[in-house]
Amino acid sequence: MAEQVHYIPVGFDFERLIHPISKGEMGANRVVLVTHDGDPDNDDTEEAARLAGNMANQLERSFDLLDVEVESIGLEVDELYKYERLYPMAYDQLLDELEEGNEVYVNISSMPRTTAFAYATAADSIIAEYQQEVEGIRERLHTYYVPPKRYLVLDMIQRLREAKGLLEDMGEDLRVHPEYIKIRELLDKIDENGVTEGVRDLNEGMHIEFPSSPGSNVEDFEGDVLHFLGAEGTFSSTSELAEQMAAYLNEEYNESFRSRVQYNVSNLEEKGYVDREKHGNRLETKLSKVGEMWVETHHR
Repeated sequence: MAEQVHYIPVGFDFERLIHPISKGEMGANRVVLVTHDGDPDNDDTEEAARLAGNMANQLERSFDLLDVEVESIGLEVDELYKYERLYPMAYDQLLDELEEGNEVYVNISSMPRTTAFAYATAADSIIAEYQQEVEGIRERLHTYYVPPKRYLVLDMIQRLREAKGLLEDMGEDLRVHPEYIKIRELLDKIDENGVTEGVRDLNEGMHIEFPSSPGSNVEDFEGDVLHFLGAEGTFSSTSELAEQMAAYLNEEYNESFRSRVQYNVSNLEEKGYVDREKHGNRLETKLSKVGEMWVETHHR
């Protein structure tokens, strides 16, 4: 029997994740909560995981009272920033639900952003790829956002300013009190940097790229090329790629086969699945980020 299923990445929110369902605006037979665990060596991520875990527990209890089935998917902290890992996971989960005949909703209201964006992009990619094959797919796969009425962090900042002023009014000696100093330094940081501080070291740089969904479908032989590149890696030239593909496919390596590979690689580069870089008179060929994600989501 078809179900209405909501995929909900859980951050530091509760009401935005449950009210569309609990208030009757949306139906739900089942919800899948995507949560994350803390890093025991990092107090900040541990506190973030504690808060997110508290929200997840409240959601589980509340959905249970609403007679909505709850599943949970736990992610390690490092996985939250690996978009190439998150996107294929989300793609496979959403596609499996659709193949079961379910109607699927993705709530992208909460943190972490990488997880929410991965699910949103996966949903968009599935619709673009399968809209000609799956009738009514746009009516069966939905991505939605619920805006907050107010941000409590602004109330927290205001209360800190009031506490700082109160301590200053209580006497000169209190201005050297450790708690006063902590409040003052925290407010100074907020005034200077906003509500976040620093940039996380991701080893591969300080930013995470969200590749755009390609606008063109992959033809049969193009798929062979992508899977071969995914299995074998980078090739120093198109000729080398064609020669090794011919051996793998048990086909004769000749000018016709090399031209076929060249033609399909050029098409794949134009579609965004392949990157080619010139080295002398050769074109080094490898999968782009989009190509890597395509291979991860189109298993054989």
